[in-house]
Amino acid sequence: MKLLIPFTLFILFASPVSISLAPPAYAQEECEGEEGDCPAPNCSCTSEDLAYNEETGALLGIEESFVMHREWLIKNVWEAHVLPAMMLMTHEITTMAFWQMEVIGSLFDAKHQLETQRLLQDMQATAHKEYHPSEGMCRFGTNTRSLAAADRKTDLTQISLAARSTQRLLLNQGGIGTGSARDEQRTRMIQFRQKYCNPDDLGFAMYLVCESTSTERRNKDVNFMHTVGSEDTLPIDFSDSAVSPTEEDVLALSVNLYGHRLLQQIDRRFLANAEAHVVIEGAKMYMDIRALAAKRSVAYNSFAAFVAEKSLGAGAAVPYMREILIEMDIPEAEIEKMLGGGLPSYHAQMEILTKKLYQIPNFYSDLYGKPVNIDRKNVSMQAIGLMQKRDMYKSQLRAEANMAVYLETWVERLQEYETNEQNPFVENSGLIENLGLEADYAYPN
Repeated sequence: MKLLIPFTLFILFASPVSISLAPPAYAQEECEGEEGDCPAPNCSCTSEDLAYNEETGALLGIEESFVMHREWLIKNVWEAHVLPAMMLMTHEITTMAFWQMEVIGSLFDAKHQLETQRLLQDMQATAHKEYHPSEGMCRFGTNTRSLAAADRKTDLTQISLAARSTQRLLLNQGGIGTGSARDEQRTRMIQFRQKYCNPDDLGFAMYLVCESTSTERRNKDVNFMHTVGSEDTLPIDFSDSAVSPTEEDVLALSVNLYGHRLLQQIDRRFLANAEAHVVIEGAKMYMDIRALAAKRSVAYNSFAAFVAEKSLGAGAAVPYMREILIEMDIPEAEIEKMLGGGLPSYHAQMEILTKKLYQIPNFYSDLYGKPVNIDRKNVSMQAIGLMQKRDMYKSQLRAEANMAVYLETWVERLQEYETNEQNPFVENSGLIENLGLEADYAYPN
């Protein structure tokens, strides 16, 4: 309101619209007298009709003048000029105020819009940082695709090798030891002369023994390092019926390492007589043979597990493993040899995941990345470490089993001696009778 009055006066006096504030010229009645009749030179001649108003006590001419001046001031000045100007000014001020509110509202809208966009961008950046895996992180996932399948094939190969060794030691029908020990040795000798004989051995003394053999397979039946030790993937797969040269080499090596001499076949008359009565001495000998085969199977199981880890696995992760090996500048021939022609072994895959993957410079440069991906890599490395510890645990169990069998063998004679000293040994056929068999203590004729 304080600003309204000066602004109104400014419009009133400075407006280009011409506003006449002078009172209107009232028509005065002509005087009957002459000009000289006036008492003073500045006076005006008044009509003789002027008289006092009995109610107000004022002259009628002056009252009418004030009424006319009031009407002029209200109608001509206020209503015709001042009031419209003030209304126009109020309209302009109101319009300006609304326009200013619109500008302020636009500023608030822009503020909220920018804050919302910034919030969404922050959330997008956070999601990109926390939920977008890096290339280095993806390597762990892609290179473990076929690890479980390779592990299953490893178990199959280990079981196959162990079953084959047990059948050979027990001379099972339909196995490699179906005939006699002499036949088995004769077969192995023929195989040695044709495939594994080295003419340079014993100062060329084997020159006359060896037949046509390839230099690649010489002494592979006795050379553990050349046959299985230096290879990452062996072309061994017992799920098919075909026998590869490598499978034959590994089996020949296992025969020379574990139980190279088979027991002679026991005549059936030594085990039971014509009436199907069990012969105790023959039964005891057969049980001793089975005990020996059990001990050998414990030692052979370590060899079977070692070979099984290097047998053919699965190839789902081969393209990604190949890229890692190429990045390490490994020759193509070595890559194919390590990956087994597209089916890398469990040992080869773990070799890449636990060793080769960390020999790439990009692995360490990728650590300067997003913190969340670094945490993911750490978790992946811990998972692979658990797999490796599991393999170490299995190997430790096999070592403990071998040590237990070794100690049991050493204390067996002492245990038997102490038992016989404390309680004299007496033949007892209770076990045979419990099995529903009748014992016969006589030896066959």
